[in-house]
Amino acid sequence: MRRCTKAGSLSVAISILLAVPAVAQPAATPGAIPKAPTQPAPETQSSLPTVSDPPSAQQYRQLEQQNSTLSPAAADQMIKDAQVAAQSSKFDEAIAKTQKAWTMLNQMSTLHQQLSKAFAGIDNRIADEEKQLALQAAIKRDEVRYQQAVIHRAQGKPELAVPLLVQLVQSQNPTRDLGLKAYRQLFEIGFVKTQYPRQ
Repeated sequence: MRRCTKAGSLSVAISILLAVPAVAQPAATPGAIPKAPTQPAPETQSSLPTVSDPPSAQQYRQLEQQNSTLSPAAADQMIKDAQVAAQSSKFDEAIAKTQKAWTMLNQMSTLHQQLSKAFAGIDNRIADEEKQLALQAAIKRDEVRYQQAVIHRAQGKPELAVPLLVQLVQSQNPTRDLGLKAYRQLFEIGFVKTQYPRQ
């Protein structure tokens, strides 16, 4: 009985082995470096970049938004806030806001001027455009400086207004309206002796 069982089991095992096809292995060449198994090529679809949803309009032209720290809109809002504070006799707050607006406008003027110089002789249209933007920011910056000087006078601190007014006369030139107004302020304070234009 046992012989029959062993013989039957052996024949079943042999038939299973014969049923599974053997994978032919290439003969190894002496001294050859075995090759790493090749990976299946990735699908074409997975190698393509994924297209995300288009960004919102707020992600473009960010510096034109009012909440930007480097935009004409933000500077204008800061100037308005300073005027409101000054009218309410909150002079320290008004001075702080005008100083912040002046810093923004001064930086914008400088950066536009640098871009204008960079494009000079390369693209004159961009150079001229940047020059105009630099000039506009500079004029508004000087207007803020004049406002700051007037607030200092309203505070009863004319000595703090003097260096700002002198700076304006230099920047704007006494023949221009803002430069002339700054010089008149200096005369009213008593820092200069001679009126301009002469009477």
